Amino acid sequence: MLNGILTARYLCVSALLPILCVCGDTYVRRRVSLWSHAGSDSAVHAAVASLAWLAVTADHVTLLTVLQSALCGLLSSAVDLDHFVAAGSLSLQVR
Repeated sequence: MLNGILTARYLCVSALLPILCVCGDTYVRRRVSLWSHAGSDSAVHAAVASLAWLAVTADHVTLLTVLQSALCGLLSSAVDLDHFVAAGSLSLQVR
């Protein structure tokens, strides 16, 4: 019984991942402002990473795994910051 519940939880979280990716991508494409586009893109990265970590830990969800999932989302958003560092500017315009 427990194995069936865990499998269902894993499948549910795993099924949400592609839905989140498609919906998030659609939402990001509709942003007009460059800053809202960048912010929403980063938020979608965070949500996908967090949900992916929850899929990995679906068999044992605790406060620790939820905090790890939040950290995973935060770090995935922070990866976007390297683009600004590499460009040496906070400008979103292509030079």
